[in-house]
Amino acid sequence: MALTQEQIKELKSQLTQQISHLPEQQKAEAQKQIDEMSPETLETMIKQQKASSKNQKGVFRMIIDKEIPSREIEETKDCLAVLDIKPISKGHTVIIPKKVTGDAKSIPTSCFSLAKKISKRIEKKLKAKSAEIQTEFKFGEIIINVIPIFKESLNLNSPRTSPEDKELDEVYRTIRLIKKPKIQKIKIATKPKETKNQLQTLKRRIP
Repeated sequence: MALTQEQIKELKSQLTQQISHLPEQQKAEAQKQIDEMSPETLETMIKQQKASSKNQKGVFRMIIDKEIPSREIEETKDCLAVLDIKPISKGHTVIIPKKVTGDAKSIPTSCFSLAKKISKRIEKKLKAKSAEIQTEFKFGEIIINVIPIFKESLNLNSPRTSPEDKELDEVYRTIRLIKKPKIQKIKIATKPKETKNQLQTLKRRIP
């Protein structure tokens, strides 16, 4: 199936995001190769990625299946939100759909709703001015990034940081969803009420 112009544009944009960490000279050379890629080359690359993903489980799938420990911020039936261990800013959270998607339009709307919910929590708990919500093609699938903004504007091309576990744990405790335990109602046994007829019967039996 031939790729549409929109799909080609989106794929090239995703590839550009993946080379953002490279030095300027290497980035320029890689960008030139991306720009010159034909639709046939892109289609072949997608097929190879799909074949590879079938044989090897990606890191996000391992996080979803709890095979890799993560700092879980919140979980729903459609996605899992975890704290990024190499964040762009403090509180950077990744929303991983539970079903692999290669197209941002295929991500359940509930995942974007969760991203907005977490961004508001981050603004409140971490005193962020706002939060950028951006999709990203990474490790063969699309995820959602919630990037807190404190001072200057940030995006997926911004440099990442390497905080210590202690700092990550502190942020995790601050913004994670704490589930309230369900309180079970205890039924108190009550004595059956005596009816008027029963009282009259009892009185007659008294000698």
